[in-house]
Amino acid sequence: MKVTRERENVFGLTLTGQELSALVAGARMALDIMEGDPHAPSDAVELLRSVVADYDKALARLKTSDGRSGRPSG
Repeated sequence: MKVTRERENVFGLTLTGQELSALVAGARMALDIMEGDPHAPSDAVELLRSVVADYDKALARLKTSDGRSGRPSG
């Protein structure tokens, strides 16, 4: 994994498919736990929900030239 700072509060990531899958899986697990916790900060839950939804939308748009899913392999 390579992380670069593009500018203040903006980062660039270079990841393998497995690394990306692990990060997204962790985000999904955290969201699931937070949604079931009445004490979880609602703004944090909404932000994480938005990040996961944005990832899902971007992934749905990502297709290979032969029409296969662009989903990272894990």
